[in-house]
Amino acid sequence: MQDAIALNATPSAVSAQQEQTRALIRAMLTLTALSASALARDAGLTPSTLNRFMHQPVRHTLSQRTLLTLMITTFRRMKAQGISALDAGALSVIAPVLPVFERAILDQAPDAERVLKEIKLRTGAGLGPHARNDKGPTQLRDLAVVTTTTLGVDVAAMSFDKAPLTTQRPPFLADDAHAFAFLLTDASMTPRYDAGDMLYVSPAREVAGDYIDVVVDRKAGGFLLARLVRTSDTTVTLHKIQTPEAFDMPRAEIRGLYRVVGVQRLGA
Repeated sequence: MQDAIALNATPSAVSAQQEQTRALIRAMLTLTALSASALARDAGLTPSTLNRFMHQPVRHTLSQRTLLTLMITTFRRMKAQGISALDAGALSVIAPVLPVFERAILDQAPDAERVLKEIKLRTGAGLGPHARNDKGPTQLRDLAVVTTTTLGVDVAAMSFDKAPLTTQRPPFLADDAHAFAFLLTDASMTPRYDAGDMLYVSPAREVAGDYIDVVVDRKAGGFLLARLVRTSDTTVTLHKIQTPEAFDMPRAEIRGLYRVVGVQRLGA
């Protein structure tokens, strides 16, 4: 799995997402009292994985799989310590992303359940949607995944039961209940995106400005990924990288127009 990148209109938005991830890593280092190299080694990762990301300019952030591996290692170390002795500031950084990783942490390290509950109680986060109770575990809904041919999905109504796939919710969409993902199955946006890339889409984000990437929900069914060139009262002008000309789509044919805010690249 490649690194998940948060996208917005400017490179500074990607930098902001990188810094959010770095803050999460710094919190893990504080809670485990390990260096970046030592935490990586404990997690079975190459030390350069963290050192390069933490200390050098990079064009990516860490993948969900890498973050999950680091979180599991962190919780395994914390369970041996009293929660009251742990740094409160570091715990406050960890707490907001727990709903994203909690189910996977409990699946792979079930003995971390007590630590998870204590952290949420201490930070005021309460028991999240993955907390286990007498009726067993409940789950925060993963992101629905649609493709160009997906039918029966109504994004505006948050009706995703007919979506063919789901994928793990990335940290930067932890609080976005309306978000979904789009799986690119062709080369129509190469070299910007490759077939197999997973794009994250947020209906909560404003579709404003020209030359931003959008997913179009068509009234006739199916979805379309394109660059938004311009809009008018009657038409939306779009461009697919592999076609030389932009094209107009009547607004009457569009049920929704949603902004792409992130990408999970295909490959290792």
